[in-house]
Amino acid sequence: MADLSLQPALPIRSHAASDALGLWEPKRTLTLEAARKHTQRIALLRKTLIGISVALIALLVFYFATQSSEVVIADDPDTSVRMINPRYSGRTSDGLPFYLTSDTATRQLEDRNEVALIKPVLEFIRADGAASSFVEADGGSYDDINKILDLRTDTSLADDIRQNVILETDDGYRCVTTHARIFARDKRITGEEPIRCAGNFGTVNGTTYEILDNYRTYVFKDGMDGIINRDSDNPAGLRGSLETDATQARPIFGFDGDGPINVKAQQATYYGGTTDLVGDVVVVQDGSTIYSDEMKILRDRAVNASPGSLRLGAVREIIGTGSFRYVSEENDVRGDRGVYERDQSRVTVTGDVTVVQPGGNTVSTDRLVYDTVTETIRFSGQCQGRACDNNGRVTITLEGQD
Repeated sequence: MADLSLQPALPIRSHAASDALGLWEPKRTLTLEAARKHTQRIALLRKTLIGISVALIALLVFYFATQSSEVVIADDPDTSVRMINPRYSGRTSDGLPFYLTSDTATRQLEDRNEVALIKPVLEFIRADGAASSFVEADGGSYDDINKILDLRTDTSLADDIRQNVILETDDGYRCVTTHARIFARDKRITGEEPIRCAGNFGTVNGTTYEILDNYRTYVFKDGMDGIINRDSDNPAGLRGSLETDATQARPIFGFDGDGPINVKAQQATYYGGTTDLVGDVVVVQDGSTIYSDEMKILRDRAVNASPGSLRLGAVREIIGTGSFRYVSEENDVRGDRGVYERDQSRVTVTGDVTVVQPGGNTVSTDRLVYDTVTETIRFSGQCQGRACDNNGRVTITLEGQD
């Protein structure tokens, strides 16, 4: 019977030959059911990972939303930075340089603007062309922002090794104290403890003090005493001590004497060749004493070769006002105002003037002139006593009068 099929019968393909030759053919590894299960697992895993990611994102958003935007890190106040041989520099208000060095400097984190110094030395220039001036101490602190140096003596050390605060200027002033607050930018110093200075003005002790005007004006407050030197080039030595030694000075007063001039007052201001004394002023020399509420002492000046420096000579003039009184062995003179003039060798007392002598003579007048050479008094007024004359203008020779 004839084959009615239009397609010839396909031969059955055998893989035996290709397998024998080592040829590779892809094979179906999974059944349709297994592939569907695998796809479902992948989809589930993808959804799980997406869910976890969404949860993590939500957690992070919640965490940052509930936290403060400012992160505060607490400092340890005991933490410090220590520097060896540090050097600080700056300029004063008039543009001159200053330099601060020390053995060590320690900065605490609780106060970053200030450093604690061991053996600090401040070097500064007072005027263009002048030599350097110095301040040194055992220790202190420095505010590098405001340029303020606070120095104090270490009182725990023994006296023989303790280093006081010492100021030395280019024109020969030397001051010793136990406390100094130095405003380097403003060129001024204040102190809350006693100070002793020696220089052109002599030797001075003050309870508290200020040094102003480019370190040229010295103000001794809350009680002071001092000595005026004859030779300003050889002031009394300090040697780092606060003790007064009057024998080291070579003073001269205006009354042609050679003894020391001892000065006391509540406050004294030394600037240039002028000394201003205020409050219970007492000036003593060779047995003569002047009292007044206020007093101005003027001295001769000689400009030194060092820029901005000067040298002082003898007392030229003394002006005492308010309860003026001059006391010597021969006289007790009182008035409202007294003026001593060295060039004229005279003391002029005005106001409500009275004179009392040991012999009993008394004088009341409004003006009195005392000649320090001839030791005579000239005045206009009323005289009562054995040596008096009633001829109006009277001259009394003090020496020999009883």
